[in-house]
Order: sequence, then C-alpha cells, then structure tokens
Amino acid sequence: MRADNSDHLVEAAQQRRLDCIERVNCVLDSLEHDGGPVTVSGVASRAGVSRTFLYDDAQATLLARLRGLASRQPASGRPALPDKERITTKSHEVVVRALRGANRKLNEENERLRNELAVALGQIRDLRRRIPTQSAAQRD
Repeated sequence: MRADNSDHLVEAAQQRRLDCIERVNCVLDSLEHDGGPVTVSGVASRAGVSRTFLYDDAQATLLARLRGLASRQPASGRPALPDKERITTKSHEVVVRALRGANRKLNEENERLRNELAVALGQIRDLRRRIPTQSAAQRD
C-alpha cells in the first residue's frame, strides 16, 4: 500500500498560490511606484502567472487592486505617472492660466496682423487704380 501524500500536495499547492500572490503584489507595487501600463495580461506575464489565476474568485482582491490601478491611468492608454511625478492641481491651474494668456496674446497679434494686411492690400489696390495699365499707355 502506498503512503498518503495528499497533505504534502495540498501544502505545496498552497505555497505555490502564496508565491504567485506575492509575485503579483510585487508587480502591482512596482507599477504603482514607477508607473507603466496596467493590464491583466501584462501583470500576469510580469508576475509569471496565468490570466486565469488573476480572474479566479480566490484572487478577487488582487484583481480589484489591478483594476484600481488601471482606472487611474489616462484614457489615452499611456502609462500613468507615479504619484510623485504627477502635476498638482495648483500647478495645473498655473499652466492653464499661462496657456490661456499666451493664447489671448496670439489672438491679439493675429488680429493686428489681419488689420495691417487689410490696410496694405487697400493701399496696393489704390496704387493700381492710379497707375494706368501698359495697354492703356500704349494706346495714347
């Protein structure tokens, strides 16, 4: 009769699961700290686990954390910046004000240039009306 090794098999499976969870948490910590694309496939690949492992109900907390990180990424699909590199609301407002001011100045400059161009074109038109064309000068 063979010895019952089922206890060892259960223990080994539990240890493998804990190792997988630790690797996934390490990858998520890294992504949270350094930024980068957060997808189930990417995290599974970097952690050396299957996507099925992440979607398993037993790992619901890992999947929820992963989705939380992914939801903080910009809609453009670019990797999210780490918290320490993100712009503050106050800095963002300063940048927006500066850009609006620059935009206003450019619009004023465009308007001034349009007016100057209109005056110059009017002067050209007036000069052309005063100078007879070559065919008219030849007729005289």
